[in-house]
Amino acid sequence: MLESKWGLRFVALILALFMFLSVNNVFENMNPFNEERNDDETELIQGMPVDILYDEDDYYVSGVPNQVNVQLSGSTSNIVRLQTTRDFNVQLDLRSRGTGEHEVHFTIDELPENVNAEVVPETATVNIQDLVSQTFTVQAEVNGSRVGPNHQLESVVVEPDTVTVYGGENEINRIQYVRATLSDNTRITDDRAEEADVGVFDFQFNRLDVRTEPSNVRVEINVSELSKTVPVNYTVAGMVDSNHELVDVELNYDNVEVFGSEETLNEIDSVDVEIDVDELDSSVTQDVELDLPESVTKTEPAVLEADLTIEKND
Repeated sequence: MLESKWGLRFVALILALFMFLSVNNVFENMNPFNEERNDDETELIQGMPVDILYDEDDYYVSGVPNQVNVQLSGSTSNIVRLQTTRDFNVQLDLRSRGTGEHEVHFTIDELPENVNAEVVPETATVNIQDLVSQTFTVQAEVNGSRVGPNHQLESVVVEPDTVTVYGGENEINRIQYVRATLSDNTRITDDRAEEADVGVFDFQFNRLDVRTEPSNVRVEINVSELSKTVPVNYTVAGMVDSNHELVDVELNYDNVEVFGSEETLNEIDSVDVEIDVDELDSSVTQDVELDLPESVTKTEPAVLEADLTIEKND
């Protein structure tokens, strides 16, 4: 067969196919004994939460990071799966430890048998103290820049207004401020209620590693519009009928409440109205509008009434 033209072509085809399969590792991938050759796959999983095992009724633990990074190594399929599911646990077991400072190794639970893991860093320095608690009043502060320019802060009410703080004696003795921390930065132009986390601080406003119950509170913020009460001045425009005279003008309000920004209100000491009596020949009640700067947002009342007494000449 090798002596024929077609035989040579067939051999060349077989050799080319063999070389193609070899270059693309097809034979290696088909080898059933080759399953464990990918065990050198490594991946860093960031932000794994830490479970702390200890007697929460008697002790308080500080110094434990909330999250750690874990270096995994093993088969590619397991590593890819763990990246997605994160179905393993990082633990810090303190159940055999007494009060004081300890350096403790992290442990990892529920890993597949063919996966190795290492917590980065491997240990944490923790402080175990006898658990104590104390009740504190919660204060809430609203940033003045959040209050609308035409408004003022009336009151801030915290509900509940006290919380119980749990921690070690050292931390409890350092407590100076217990604050409701508002995270919303939107402009306040009407009454509202916001949820706020409770933060505990020392006299230098360093946040303390303690626990509060409850951990958040409701903050009711009440605002009112800036206003000012000023007198009303009136002027008469025009002339009544020639056979009559204007005997009296009486406004239904001598003062009005003007609303606007603090700057606007500082510039207003009174408001003016103009009453048109031109060609009137009998007593009448008129609506009159206030002459106001554009920066005034509103007045109460918005419109005044003028009672005009007009009599016929003798």
